[in-house]
Amino acid sequence: MRAWLEIDLGVVSRNCDSIKQHLGKTGVIAVVKSDAYGHGIEAVVRVLEKKGILAFAVISIEEATRVRKVTTLPVLIMGYLDDHEIEQAVACGFVLSLFDIELAHLYQAAAAKVGKRAIVHLKIETGLNRLGLQPEEAEYLLLNQELFPHLRMEAVFSHLSTSADRVENMGQLERFEDLLKKTWHGEQTLPLHFANSHALTDFREGFYNAVRLGLALYGVDTVIPGLEPSMECKAVIIQRKKVRAGEGISYNKLFRAPKDMEVGVIGIGYAEGLTQALTGKANVLVEGHRTPILGQICMNLSVIDLTDLPGQRGTHVTVVGKQTREDGTEESIKVLDLAAAAGIRHHEILTRFGLALPRIYINDPYEVSDQTVRNLMLREADLARI
Repeated sequence: MRAWLEIDLGVVSRNCDSIKQHLGKTGVIAVVKSDAYGHGIEAVVRVLEKKGILAFAVISIEEATRVRKVTTLPVLIMGYLDDHEIEQAVACGFVLSLFDIELAHLYQAAAAKVGKRAIVHLKIETGLNRLGLQPEEAEYLLLNQELFPHLRMEAVFSHLSTSADRVENMGQLERFEDLLKKTWHGEQTLPLHFANSHALTDFREGFYNAVRLGLALYGVDTVIPGLEPSMECKAVIIQRKKVRAGEGISYNKLFRAPKDMEVGVIGIGYAEGLTQALTGKANVLVEGHRTPILGQICMNLSVIDLTDLPGQRGTHVTVVGKQTREDGTEESIKVLDLAAAAGIRHHEILTRFGLALPRIYINDPYEVSDQTVRNLMLREADLARI
C-alpha cells in the first residue's frame, strides 16, 4: 500500500475508560457518525459496546444499519430521513431525533403505518441555530404528548455552539432549563443529554444523564487527562532522488531548492486526504525526524526533504502519529497540528483520511475470531491484503 491508517483499538478502549472515570455516574452516548470520524464504524462500535456505554449516535439510516449489525444497543439517528427511511427506521426500532414540529406528524404517521411506536429524542434549539425545535414548539410537544400516541418520547437534548466557552455554554444551559421548568415544573421526567467532548473540561452542569462524545473517544484533543490519539496516518517513500540548487519541485514550482538537495516522493496526496491547504505548511516524520513537504501537494503524491536523512523506497513515513529516533527521542505530529496549519477543523482532517484510506486495526482488546464480523470491519482495499 502507498498510504494507510493505523487504528489502535486498545487506545479507543482506554480513552473510554478515562472518560467514564471522569464522568462518574453520567452515561456515554458514543458518536460514530461519518464512519466513526474516519476510524470505521464496525470496529469502534464492537469495542465500545463492551465498555458499558448507553447508546450510539449516527447521522443516517445507512450508518444506523451498520451499527445494528454489530450491536443491539440503542442507535440515535441525528440527521435527515426521507419518508420511506422514516418508516424503515421506526420498523427497525432506531431512535429518531425530533428537531422540527413537522417531524412529529411524520413520525406519528409512519409509526401508525408500520404498527410500532416511534422512539424519539426531542432536540431543542438553544443557540447553535442549526437543527432543533424552538422552545415554544418543544413546550407544546411535551405538554401534549397524548396527541401523539404513536410517539414514545424518551429523552430531551440540545447541542452546544462553542463548547469550550463556559460562558456561552451556561447561556445555552439556561435557555434549556427554562423550557424544562415551564413544562416539568422543576421535576425531571425524561433523561437529558447536552454536553459534548469539549465540554468535558469545565461544564459539569451540562452532564445530566449522558454526554454525547466523538472526538474525546478518539483522543484527538486532550480535553481531560489520559486521552491518546487512536489514529495514525502513514505512507511509503516511492522514490529517492537528487535535486540541484535552483530547480523547482512539484507543480507550479512553488518551492525551489536553495541548495543541492535529496528528496523523497511519498504515496499520499489530496485524494488520500492530505488537503492542498497544507501546501508549504506540513511536515512528516522519517525515522523520528520531522521534515517538510516541499512544493505543491499533488493528487496522489507529495515530495519531502530527505537531505541528511535516511529513507529509501518502501520506508514508512508518518503523516500523523509518533516515531522514535535511534536515541529514544520521540517526535509526533497531531491531527490538531495539521488542522491548525491548514486553517480547517480537526474533524475535517480525520474524515478526509477516513474516506480515502484503507485501515489497519491494531491492539484489538477483543480479538475477532468470527470472520463475518471481521469482514464488516474491513473495506475492500483492506480485504485485498489478507
